[in-house]
Order: sequence, then structure tokens, then C-alpha cells
Amino acid sequence: MKIDKKSWQEGYEAGLRHQDPQPENTDVLSWHAGFLEGQAEAEKMKVKIHKEQLRRKTP
Repeated sequence: MKIDKKSWQEGYEAGLRHQDPQPENTDVLSWHAGFLEGQAEAEKMKVKIHKEQLRRKTP
């Protein structure tokens, strides 16, 4: 499968922002692949921030 870099990037950024609607004129598979990776990255960042907050609260 060949990835369309522009569509993947748009999907990745949408995944980071948790915006689901796929824009027109993008490669469907590339956009969704980027979207899933963006969602995963956003979740990792959220967990990391949460762990840091817990460490600060613990004496």
C-alpha cells in the first residue's frame, strides 16, 4: 500500500485534535492511518501529563 503523505499528515493532525470528519479530496486509507496514529500519540501525551500531575501531588 502506498501512503499519500499529505492525506496522512491531515489525518494525523485531526487525530491529535480528536476531530473525526475526514475532509474531501484525501486518500481514505492514508488519512485513517494518520488519524489512528494521531489519536494514539494524543493518548500517550495525555497519560504522560496525568502521571506528571500525580507525581507532583504525592509528597
